[in-house]
Amino acid sequence: MSDTEAAQTTVVPWETVADAQGRRAWTAGQLRAAIAHLADDDPIVVHVATDEEGVADDQIIVDAGHGQIRWNNGDRMERDPLFALECAWHTADVLHVRPARISSS
Repeated sequence: MSDTEAAQTTVVPWETVADAQGRRAWTAGQLRAAIAHLADDDPIVVHVATDEEGVADDQIIVDAGHGQIRWNNGDRMERDPLFALECAWHTADVLHVRPARISSS
């Protein structure tokens, strides 16, 4: 196969990408709408699912973009059609700071 005839990478139909509860993968438009009210310097944290039900690991987003894929068949690297958020575990003791509250007593 010549460079001009290189196979085009595609993704599975989005309506088939869901979790065990049937929740479909979000689109870029859904994410934009969800964060539209945030200030430009507001951080975003990802709650990564664990094997334990109802428990998630807090991770921070450290990068985003399209990766590269090699299909192990000798072809050159191809641009991944999926845009991904790159996450990492944070080094903070906790990510939540309890606000000071005035006692009503």
